[in-house]
Amino acid sequence: MTNYLKCLILLLFVGNLTIAGEKKVRCVIHGELIGMEAKEVLLVDATVDSRYHGTYVPVEDGRFKYVLELPHVEGYKLIFVTKNPRVWYTVPFIVENGKLHITVNVDKSYEIRGGIFNDRYRKYQELQQQEIGWKRFSFMHRFCAGQWDELYYFLVVDELQRRQVYQAELDDELENAYHVLAEKFASSKYTCLGKMLIDGFHSVKPGGHYVEFEAPDLEGRVVNVSEVINGKIAIIDLWASWCMPCRAKAKMMIPIYEKYKDKGFEIVGVAREFKNTERMKQAIVKDKFPWLQLVELDDGQKLWTRYMLGNAGGGVFLVDRDGTILAVNPKPEEVQKVLVQKLGE
Repeated sequence: MTNYLKCLILLLFVGNLTIAGEKKVRCVIHGELIGMEAKEVLLVDATVDSRYHGTYVPVEDGRFKYVLELPHVEGYKLIFVTKNPRVWYTVPFIVENGKLHITVNVDKSYEIRGGIFNDRYRKYQELQQQEIGWKRFSFMHRFCAGQWDELYYFLVVDELQRRQVYQAELDDELENAYHVLAEKFASSKYTCLGKMLIDGFHSVKPGGHYVEFEAPDLEGRVVNVSEVINGKIAIIDLWASWCMPCRAKAKMMIPIYEKYKDKGFEIVGVAREFKNTERMKQAIVKDKFPWLQLVELDDGQKLWTRYMLGNAGGGVFLVDRDGTILAVNPKPEEVQKVLVQKLGE
């Protein structure tokens, strides 16, 4: 059983124990767009890729209304794009109990009325901008000192994701804050997400161990990747049909694969796709990938998070026989050199 499945089972178990005694968060959102036109707005969890997730809410006469019901307080984003001129607007907010009134102005300024967490979140954003350099990204600890609440939890996980995207280091203060909050809010989805991120910081790098997982192939059969690559030199190729650089890198590995596939070398591809696998199937045929291909559909396994890729198109991981990561995003000549050393000509 993979760590991801263990995390989900634990989350569901603890959730069943705690949510029954908790009041569900019901947030009634009233929105108004001033001086601009948009047909719809997107309400999306702040921790996921807004290109592929979220709920679209229609806008009528510059106004919209929506009710979000969640088991916990969570960070969200309001996103929309105007056409004439084409301008992108993003408004971060906290989903909490009660009514929120969100007003967005044409100059991108906005006002959020209602909710104690949103009031504190706004103050945090204002004060954080006054910090200089790296202190800006540790300011949350000072701001939330003595308040181990759900806003602090969101800020910690948000910072973990930011450091993942920018490949910044994990520090003890941030990790310790996560562990304290994870114990307090065990049934929160941030507990599982934070664990994936922290595990990734510690493991997904040269010298660490690859992240074990299960994923379906194009026939729907669930494959445990460890059963495919254990005891072999292997490449775990995380790619997407829409990521042309990922596909180009993989195509350069085909001659190496054909030369060493019968000598103890394996490649497993995993494509991050959304809604369906049609484009993936077309890409495999066009690029003539000869190795096993698995599917990460709609971020169901959170593999990109677990492999420290954020919202990137993909990544390549060269793995030794014992599961140790030898290299991240190696060039073909680097892979060839390793294979010559370990498998011979």
